[in-house]
Amino acid sequence: LSPRPIFGTPPDLPPNTDPRQVLADWITSPENTYFSQTMANRVWSDLMGRGLVEPIDDLRATNPATNAPLLEALGRDFAKHGFDIRHLIRTIATSHVYGLSTIPAERNAADARHYSRHYRKRLRGEVLLDAVTCVTGVPEEFSAMPPGSQARQLWSHRIESVFLDAFGRPDPNQDPPCERVDDPTIVQTLHLMNSRDLYGKVTSDSGRAALLAASDCTAREIVEELYLSIYARRPTDEELKVGAGLYQNEGSDRRLATEDLMWALLNTPEFMLKD
Repeated sequence: LSPRPIFGTPPDLPPNTDPRQVLADWITSPENTYFSQTMANRVWSDLMGRGLVEPIDDLRATNPATNAPLLEALGRDFAKHGFDIRHLIRTIATSHVYGLSTIPAERNAADARHYSRHYRKRLRGEVLLDAVTCVTGVPEEFSAMPPGSQARQLWSHRIESVFLDAFGRPDPNQDPPCERVDDPTIVQTLHLMNSRDLYGKVTSDSGRAALLAASDCTAREIVEELYLSIYARRPTDEELKVGAGLYQNEGSDRRLATEDLMWALLNTPEFMLKD
């Protein structure tokens, strides 16, 4: 049987033509607004913390967008520029609403769907694990992957990783197998606090903590280095005072203090959340 849609008229398929090309042309035709709006909704959700339609794949008449004109405008602009995802990201990321603060004000503290402020969102499991390996300086090892591979390069969700399972990567045994869970859980908090693998990275002899402790850096310089690598910012005067004070306690061990400070910073919302 020749391929045909459930509804509508199937496009002509000339001889010796790859049907996938015809399908792609049909999906991206100007008459089809669903594809461009669906993609715009997914990118908006990734950048803004919540889709204009939630769940992001549940586009139907009885589940309208919180801002239908905005979704339609984004879809039209996306299609007009040749379905260029970089253009779509740039359009959203340079908008006024993307630049709003995440700090709630008196009038928008209860808003969770109209984007009167930016919504905090936890880093995805793969991104968070890569961030941990970058901060600690100890790479993760994955089966069926070459040494030095990053979590976001994994070709299958079936590759074993307790960390990624805890932080909601897609479950291939569930329906649909591509959806992930972004909600924070107690398991995630306990994993960061008690993970044997994370402890091994923080305390590794070849890790960042050990190298900093063995260097000629002063206590204040070590604290600044940790804040820059973990938070991408310098510590405040109060944070610098508290951090440097860990090295001044009687009987304190320089390496142990560095490891404790690193682990403490890794367990904070500022590290785990996009703010």
